[in-house]
Amino acid sequence: MKKLAGIIGLALLALVILAVGVLFFLTRLFDPNDYKEQIQQAAREQANIELTLGGDIGWSLFPWLGIELKQVGIAPVGQPEQPLADVGSVGLGVEVLPLLRRELRMSDVILDSVRLNLLVDEKGVANWSTVGPQAQAEGEGAEAVEQGRASAEAEAERHGQLQVSVQSVRITNARIEYTDRQANQHLLLEEVNLRTGALIDQQPFDVEFLGLLLTDQPATRARIDLKTVASFSLADQLYQLDGFDLKVDASGDLFNGRATGMRLQGDALVDLAEQTAQLRQLRMALADLRATGELSLTGLDSEPALVGSIDIAQFDARTLLHDLGQELPDMAHAAALSRIALSADLEGSANSLMLNDLRLQLDGTELRGRLGLEDLSKQALRFELSGDRLNIDHYLPPTEQTADSASSAPAQGGSSSTAKPEPWSNEPLLPLETLAGLNVHGSLDLQQVQLTGQSISPFTLTLEAADGNIRLRRFEGGVFGGQFSATGTLGAGQLPAPLTLKGKLSGMDSQALQRAYEMPEQVRGRLNLEMDLRTRGNSMRSWIDELNGNLSFDVSDGALLGVNLEQRLCQAIALANREALTSDFGAENTPFNKLTGSFRIVNGTVQSRDLVASLPGITAKGNGDIHLPEQRLDYGVALVLEGDQREMPDPACRINQRYVGVEWPLRCEGYLHNAAKSCGVDTQGVTRIAGQLLRNEAERKIGDKVEEKLEEKLGEQAPAVRDAIRGLFNR
Repeated sequence: MKKLAGIIGLALLALVILAVGVLFFLTRLFDPNDYKEQIQQAAREQANIELTLGGDIGWSLFPWLGIELKQVGIAPVGQPEQPLADVGSVGLGVEVLPLLRRELRMSDVILDSVRLNLLVDEKGVANWSTVGPQAQAEGEGAEAVEQGRASAEAEAERHGQLQVSVQSVRITNARIEYTDRQANQHLLLEEVNLRTGALIDQQPFDVEFLGLLLTDQPATRARIDLKTVASFSLADQLYQLDGFDLKVDASGDLFNGRATGMRLQGDALVDLAEQTAQLRQLRMALADLRATGELSLTGLDSEPALVGSIDIAQFDARTLLHDLGQELPDMAHAAALSRIALSADLEGSANSLMLNDLRLQLDGTELRGRLGLEDLSKQALRFELSGDRLNIDHYLPPTEQTADSASSAPAQGGSSSTAKPEPWSNEPLLPLETLAGLNVHGSLDLQQVQLTGQSISPFTLTLEAADGNIRLRRFEGGVFGGQFSATGTLGAGQLPAPLTLKGKLSGMDSQALQRAYEMPEQVRGRLNLEMDLRTRGNSMRSWIDELNGNLSFDVSDGALLGVNLEQRLCQAIALANREALTSDFGAENTPFNKLTGSFRIVNGTVQSRDLVASLPGITAKGNGDIHLPEQRLDYGVALVLEGDQREMPDPACRINQRYVGVEWPLRCEGYLHNAAKSCGVDTQGVTRIAGQLLRNEAERKIGDKVEEKLEEKLGEQAPAVRDAIRGLFNR
């Protein structure tokens, strides 16, 4: 038996030596370069590509089945003059004997000087779209692919999975260029170098990647450096990166010439069997910003869904943007945006991303709620936020304070200047094009807001914007000791843009309101107001010229500032009495118990017909027009009073029964900025009233004489005759 075994062993050894010898002579006698044309024809027929083999084909059979190609070119058959790829050299080898054990052991896979040119033309057709087997018909192609897949799966089931291992992969000096003429995009990835360790199923291996990404619009350079430990399981369809470390150093127009560095670290896992992906223990550094998070994706092959979390430590946004080559505009507060922090839960899909359970720290203000893009393609912003205090003034442009502006304040009763005011500006006020593109639904509820120096508490805002229409659904708050509420619309997508506003003010300190917005202080008291206004355009001039609507108001426990109507009325009475006032009325204001009125606005002209003021001893009635386009008023005020009601009344302002019910006229003519000071006695009106009073007095005296004569002549019948005469003359 031992001798038989030895003979068999010698025979096998002889067969191996013979096989090696045969393979050796095959490599010497058989030259694959003689079959280049056949190889190129097979590439045309099987892959629909034009294959160029510029160098010699080198090969070996044992112990490695290897091949080496140089100067390889690939182009679509229909466009052979436009190469899709060029490879300087490619080499790989497969160990022969392990193939008998269904093991695919490959040597180093080396590709050098790879040039890949990807092009999408003006019609959106890619130059690689025709590469690969071309089915005769869509149905036949799909059926052939499905049959091929089923056959491969059946073959693998019968013989078991092929075990694959690669000693390493090395790609050096590669260049990938992508041009999309339809979207006017151009990307270039060059100086690409990829090196891996041994690629063995379920065994970790090192991966190193270097590359330089260049873009044209904007012109940007980004150096990419990735290092990680990877592993895979072909049977379980698992692919994993442990401790990946990605560094990106970028510069260019996007950063205004500055260099910026970003670093991202963490673990990644892709499970193709479950169609899920995970990013765990993420850590990101961008300038002085530090963030951590977790991400999980499901439904990779159908409808991707994302969940996760993000936590951004406190950072200085102004410093961060400076490091990114951007500059924020000057703000009223030097420390604005210097303390920002954020944490939130992430939820999204292929077309949405929302931050839920959001906690945003903004310079000491905390905002909570949700914020995000409900539809990425439409830039549909959605937010529901609430918080404590927010000082909006800190983020507005700084105001220039001069000695004159700081010391000057609007005079009570308005300006005394009679100069013509500046005309309304034609400058655009709103960025209509930007507003027309908004897609926003949101609400903001704050305990207190500081805006234009005023404290609004509470503050509620709800708005919607879509299809060029902006709707202010709710705008409410407390300010100047009262409350306000408003709704409105803006048709930003129309020209001229229509604008509507409905609002209500309750219990506001009217003098504080005028003072806050540097308006001439002309009224003091608690203001209640309702308005329903509409206009068109995008400038103060167009808004004023096109203003229409209705407005009503009442002011209680107040005063007209800068004018003493009681004194003016006594002047009118004294004039009618043909006497002069001898005492000083002192106060420059006119206190009142109630001031009410309504206005109808037609094309910028405010029509007032029912203004009523209840003053101590006086009732004032207003009737006239305010021409907003010219900033002028022509207003009549009729005063009815009981006379000088002071403890020491002026004799010239005495009231007797003949003045009861008489409306003493004042007239206000001038510009709005000096409205109160433009009011004075209507001399012509007083003259008419004086003449009427004299006629009434003469009639009274004549009547008294007639009654005396009647009583003398008629006795007891005198009253009946007197009544008949009075009826005849409507007295």
